[in-house]
Amino acid sequence: MYRINEGSIDLPSGWKDQSINIVSSSGSGSIPGLTFTITREEVPWGMQFAEYVAGEIDKAKEALTEFKVLTRSDLAISGRAAVEIECTWKAKQSPMHQVITTVDAPAHAMVLTASMPGRMSDTQKAEVRRIVATLTFAQPAV
Repeated sequence: MYRINEGSIDLPSGWKDQSINIVSSSGSGSIPGLTFTITREEVPWGMQFAEYVAGEIDKAKEALTEFKVLTRSDLAISGRAAVEIECTWKAKQSPMHQVITTVDAPAHAMVLTASMPGRMSDTQKAEVRRIVATLTFAQPAV
């Protein structure tokens, strides 16, 4: 049984969760707010979590215009190894500011990305970190 926020669906066994969840602080107005994206990614066979994260940072440096890592921190989220980077890059419309936390989740890497056009305030970054710290993993079905 595959569970989603709205309910559940009975999928064939062996299917992998490659869903993307996007939530936003913007209301109905035209002012862009902070978006929070949760993705799930496979760590290649035989690769350590730290190697995977380093490779993803290298890919971002190649793919994103003026990509800069401002800070990088090793931490634990829900008892699992995690890496947080704070970064900036130039999008078509405006500069982007992101706090990206990659967690060594039980079945895959889980990437939690907070994105803000322009610059996040210290208060916004603190709130993003508070939200990320609340992540808990469901107990496996028995």
